[in-house]
Amino acid sequence: MEAAGLGSASGLSTGDHHPVKSGLPCANCETIVEDRFCTTCGQLASDFHRPVWDLVASSLADVFALDGRLWRSLPMLLFRPGRMTRNYLDGKRARYVPPFRMFLMASVIFFLTLFTLGDQMGWYNSLKIDRLLENGIDAGIGEDGEPLPVVTEERLEELRAQTEDPDLTPDERQLVQLELLQAEHGITFQRIMTDDGRINRDALYDEVTSRLSEDATPAEREQAWRAADHAATVYENQDRYGARIREWAPRFSLMFLPILAFMLTILYAWHRSRYIYDHVITALHVQTFIYLMATFLIVLAALNGAWLGELIWGGVLIGIAYLYRQLRVTYQTGRFMAALRTLILLFSILIVGVSLGVSLVIVSFMLV
Repeated sequence: MEAAGLGSASGLSTGDHHPVKSGLPCANCETIVEDRFCTTCGQLASDFHRPVWDLVASSLADVFALDGRLWRSLPMLLFRPGRMTRNYLDGKRARYVPPFRMFLMASVIFFLTLFTLGDQMGWYNSLKIDRLLENGIDAGIGEDGEPLPVVTEERLEELRAQTEDPDLTPDERQLVQLELLQAEHGITFQRIMTDDGRINRDALYDEVTSRLSEDATPAEREQAWRAADHAATVYENQDRYGARIREWAPRFSLMFLPILAFMLTILYAWHRSRYIYDHVITALHVQTFIYLMATFLIVLAALNGAWLGELIWGGVLIGIAYLYRQLRVTYQTGRFMAALRTLILLFSILIVGVSLGVSLVIVSFMLV
């Protein structure tokens, strides 16, 4: 319905998929329409009171219409970083797909691909925090105030086997032995788990209490119990993380757009010929490229999971090279300044990305 409405306002493409009777008054302003669009208000002179399947087919054709603008925009966006952005900022806009429209299209394709393949390949089933609990609960409930590990018997056997590895260096062996000592002092899952996969709170409290110092105050004991109880609750609700990712990842992605534009504004703050509008268009094109590249890499990863590591590193390197070229061409700066700004931008993006990831975890479990 929204696509049909945008199509009627010439908001999606040329509107060629919607039949028009020329020579009739425009339904909006009553001006006689000589061709397809009203010369006064620009509305498409098509009647959308048609059979629903015909309307849906025409609207979908408008959404995915591969007109000349798309054929000009995509190759230039993908293979000539910064050139389309520079042309668009110079006023050559009619020949290209509008940046925000292309950004929305790429984001929809990306998230549909990610979530669809994620469900089919079982990627979200691996979004568990078992390793976090196995390596230690940072609750400060040990006698020395250090985190008390919660491990499985399999992890203990793995650590014992590692200590007997003849290829370990003395330093590596010492680290493994230290981890084994801490793990053996911790709590094993078998002592606190029930048959249905939940955690027995009474057994957990007993294990925590047995590891507190004898002179622990009631307040310290209560704090340790609360920390252990929250960790157990988080463990029992791990499936919420995957659901929260689907809910919040698109929002965080859209949120990142003004953040990236703000970063570019700061980097070029002393360039009076550069305006926030320029930075917004640049940010839109950069994120559109990232979405399209990530979609392609996700499809490849689904075809062969063994390529995952190479695909991740390849995507990172391509993204860095693309960003460098985008800044250099769009803002017409030299190699050194473009490289310096690229490094600053990458560092800032890393900080923001980690912050958004941590926020996603907090959002996932703040109600647990």
